[in-house]
Amino acid sequence: MPLLTPEYTWGFLLILFRTSGLLVSAPMLSHKAIPAQARIGLAVFLALVMVPLQAEHLPAAPVDLAHMAAGVLSEALFGLALGLAMQLVFTGMQMGSHILGVQMGFGLGSVYDPITGAQFGAFDQFYAVLVALVFFGMNGHHIVVQAFAETLRAVPPGTWNPLVLQASGIAGLASGLMITAVRVAMPIVVALFLTDVGMGFVAKTVPQANILVVGMPLKIGVGLLVLIAALPATSSLMQAVIGGPLTGSSERLLGVS
Repeated sequence: MPLLTPEYTWGFLLILFRTSGLLVSAPMLSHKAIPAQARIGLAVFLALVMVPLQAEHLPAAPVDLAHMAAGVLSEALFGLALGLAMQLVFTGMQMGSHILGVQMGFGLGSVYDPITGAQFGAFDQFYAVLVALVFFGMNGHHIVVQAFAETLRAVPPGTWNPLVLQASGIAGLASGLMITAVRVAMPIVVALFLTDVGMGFVAKTVPQANILVVGMPLKIGVGLLVLIAALPATSSLMQAVIGGPLTGSSERLLGVS
């Protein structure tokens, strides 16, 4: 297909806006530490690579400004929704780490999280770094680009309708977010619960013991020991959680098959 035809230029513009929306909301790729110039360059590069692959499915160029604006807005929303669906995986893990931080007592202090721009405890930062290491260790950025390419094949540029957003898909992603948080926090939460039960028995049998003074350091120690022991299983869980939903989020939320 010759370059610089109206169809080729319009297809490039649509893919560029879809890619830009993805890079604004996709996990890790939307990190604030990445310069805006680098993200713009990556969006243009991905669009240049993807356009020739979609040469047979490029839509006709619009004849008026209204159709052009509708097409650009639709593609931008598609990219944003796809990135947000992937981001929910990491949000679930952050919820799990926040639960652990509160249970262990690390939630008393908070620091600024540069990834989300929100306030998280020091314990949450450990899980944020661990998730980042697992993500790049399993080539998660490649998975994001691969999932994006698959959406282009399933939903060619200019054909997606925002009205196909499925409530069942949104509910499924939300429930998956809660399940991920529980699975991440479960080992330490169970250990801390048993610790609380044990301290309750001690408080009843030895009233002279100051459980409030002993309890906090004990819970922190037990939590850290269980964290270290469960770290390999937690890393495997993160790999499974990241690998599956990153590629399947578009199917559940955006009506892509």
